[in-house]
Amino acid sequence: MPAPVVSILNMKGGVGKTTVSAHVMRVLYHRMKKKVLLIDLDAQFNLTQSVLTQDEYDTILNSKKTVLKCFEPSPSSDFFQVKHSDNPPPNSNDISRILRKFGNGDTARLDMIPGAFDLMKYSMIDDARQLKYASDYMKRFMSQARQQYDLIVLDCNPSSSFVTKCALENSTHVISPIKLDKFSILGVGMVDELFTHLNLNLSHMILINDVKRSNPMSQIELELRAHPKFGPNILINRLFHSKLLSAEPTYTGFATDRKGPYSSVLRQEISRLSQEISDRLGIR
Repeated sequence: MPAPVVSILNMKGGVGKTTVSAHVMRVLYHRMKKKVLLIDLDAQFNLTQSVLTQDEYDTILNSKKTVLKCFEPSPSSDFFQVKHSDNPPPNSNDISRILRKFGNGDTARLDMIPGAFDLMKYSMIDDARQLKYASDYMKRFMSQARQQYDLIVLDCNPSSSFVTKCALENSTHVISPIKLDKFSILGVGMVDELFTHLNLNLSHMILINDVKRSNPMSQIELELRAHPKFGPNILINRLFHSKLLSAEPTYTGFATDRKGPYSSVLRQEISRLSQEISDRLGIR
């Protein structure tokens, strides 16, 4: 059975997309002992920068094994052209980087296809035929990748761009992290509107992020959980505010690998959250 594909998306930035894509999915892979592929579809490639050093990323750029390989066989030297090919896309194993693994990785591992700023090219092209080349190529790439992994996670840019459209068209589920403010909640509403515009019926999960452990459930959260449309989609487990989850310029890697106050508590909390997500995805 093809693997589920989860887009991490909110139309507002700064809500914790990278936190979910990297740190929560790292725990899910480890807890469930599954093959998980992360694909960085954000031209700012924050996910990639969070877990790879600059030297590692420079090596990847030189080898041209970035997310652009998911959209066209070999990016054209012309920024406004998409290279067309009827040949099969590359095997995901050939362009991904192994981040973590058990043993030789045959049973369980965490892979990533790094992002690249050049992904911006698809926002600059207005030729529908060329964009269809890229869209069809990605669809073929995702089809074969779903046979090789137990879960694929797409870290999306907070916009209704061509790349976001491609992500959603290849997804089975969407997780929208939100902070308890009106702007990120509006962003979730816009994600639902985008489903309608694209005529997609996706399973939508909403994850409340960056709340304080010591605070009782706020009025905003109570109202949101009681909402007739969004309430049933909200995950029971939440992500609590933690310095370990904050971006740290001197640290590259996964938050759950860091040591510090409450690190064991954080791992337990994310473990419960990853189990809930696994249950909703049907991953056993």
